[in-house]
Amino acid sequence: MSFFRLKDLIRAVRVCKTATDERNVIRRESAAIRTSFKEVESQDARFVNVQKLLYIYLLGFPVQFGQLECLKLAASARFSDKRVGYLGVTLL
Repeated sequence: MSFFRLKDLIRAVRVCKTATDERNVIRRESAAIRTSFKEVESQDARFVNVQKLLYIYLLGFPVQFGQLECLKLAASARFSDKRVGYLGVTLL
């Protein structure tokens, strides 16, 4: 089950009652993000997925697989993409 927005992912994580439930939600979303990176070349999808990766990183889960996607965002022409890309490069 993939969440379409960062807001939906945050809501799903906050609803979890136990740490195990939270890990399961994060694991499923990480798998969906990895698949999206491989299949979808859309800049908008990459932007949303890197935002979700940054949130997952702040929760303390490993997200090293998204470093190259952050570089791709940093090389984008749009300012909002660059901002998220540079943030991802510095944190991840």
